[in-house]
Amino acid sequence: MPVLRLSDYLREDLVLTELPTAEKDAFIAALAETVADRVDGVDASDLRERLLAREAQQSTGIGGGLALPHAMVPGLEETLLAVARVAGGIDYAASDARPADLFFLLLSPPESAGLHLRALARLARILDVESTLTRLREAEDAAELHRLLLAEDARHVY
Repeated sequence: MPVLRLSDYLREDLVLTELPTAEKDAFIAALAETVADRVDGVDASDLRERLLAREAQQSTGIGGGLALPHAMVPGLEETLLAVARVAGGIDYAASDARPADLFFLLLSPPESAGLHLRALARLARILDVESTLTRLREAEDAAELHRLLLAEDARHVY
């Protein structure tokens, strides 16, 4: 099985640092709208509903200021990763009650469930290093955040 690389799924135009810092539902709506504006085949209201439904099952806030919202999206042609950084964070109902400030939104076509799970696992491994998270939080802008993620992805070959 080939090595999964985030660079195959992370587009620079989907690294976001300008989303509003509001409550969780408003943030999800803004994230869905922004992604839908940039990705063919994604409807903002459908994506928002899918993300809200997933959050209703169990929060994707994993603690440590991180959230990994994800959804299977009919009509999407490929797996995509969007990243958002929010100053100050948002209450995302994480088990440690820490507001989330780094969001990694993974979207996949329904027929790509295996790839979707592998990508989530890869993200979790990369994000399990505190120094990586510090660098991501300190990135000057979206371009640097994108570059740092790709560099971390390249360092984690396993």
